[in-house]
Parts: sequence; structure tokens; C-alpha cells
Amino acid sequence: MTEQAVRRLTVAEALVVATVVVGGLFGSLLDRAVVATVAWRDLGVVAWADYSRHADLGPGEVVYPVGGILWWGLVFAAVIACRRDRSVSRAVRVPLYLAVAAVLGAIVSTAIAAPTMQHVGSVADTDTAALRHAFDTFTMWGVYVRGMCFAAGFLCSVWALVALLLKRPLPVPHYCDAGATT
Repeated sequence: MTEQAVRRLTVAEALVVATVVVGGLFGSLLDRAVVATVAWRDLGVVAWADYSRHADLGPGEVVYPVGGILWWGLVFAAVIACRRDRSVSRAVRVPLYLAVAAVLGAIVSTAIAAPTMQHVGSVADTDTAALRHAFDTFTMWGVYVRGMCFAAGFLCSVWALVALLLKRPLPVPHYCDAGATT
């Protein structure tokens, strides 16, 4: 009979895995940049504003901040845990440091994009100049810049996960002697 010893994830390893999962779930800004923004340009700023009021200013007011804060917190926690865990190699730390830079970029771009989106809730549909300005500003900072930051953070998290798993020792098989008694 053969048993394999299974090593549990360390706190640092678990945080890197969580960072990748959450970053992947909330990294859908690529879809917004490549697909949605093009459609909104064709449909017009009034349609975009109406959608944004129902999505970004509806359920998005809870989902987006929770996802962003969770991801940001996990990236920072993973970096701290990896710095404290001496068994975590530099090959894991470097991409996590880059992920922190991406997170900081996302925070800055969100600080510009979020007030712009909040303002859309109070702009009349007849003020197409203000809606156009909001669309252009939000698209630049909330979709393109923040999207690049999220994408970079996600790729760095995946890089860290791969480096972590490559450095992880394989489980050692444990062989039980069938005739031995305990």
C-alpha cells in the first residue's frame, strides 16, 4: 500500500493562489477595453450613460469596490507573507513586487475614474457634451489605464504562482510495510 505525503500550502503560497484567482475574476477590464468600449462608441454616450447608471452605479457600486479592495489586499498580503517566509524564493517575490506596482497604478487610475463615473449619475441625457467628456475620461482612466494595470497585475500574479509551484518540493512518497504492525 502506498501513501503520498501531501504538503499543505503555506500562508504565502495560499495568498499567491488567492491573488491569481481574484485578479482573474476581476480582470475583465480587458473585455471592456476591446469589446464594450467599441460598442458604446457606436451606440452613443446617452446609451452608455443609461447602461452605466444601471450597471456601474447599480450592482457595480458594490461588486467593483469589493473585488478591487480584495485583490489589492491580497497582493499586499502575499508580498508581506512572502517576505516573512524565508523559504519563498526571490523568483516569486519579483513578480509580486511588480504586481504591487500594478495595484498602485490601478488605485491611482480608479481615483480618477470613479468620480467621473459617479458624476454620470447626475448628468442629464440632454447634456451630451458632459456625457461625451465623462465617457472619454472614464474610458481613458477607468478602462484603458486601469485595465492595463489589472492585466499587468494578473500576469505578474500568474508569474509568481508559476515560480512558486516550480520551487515547491514534490511530495515524498511514504511506503507502508504491509506486514508491519503499529
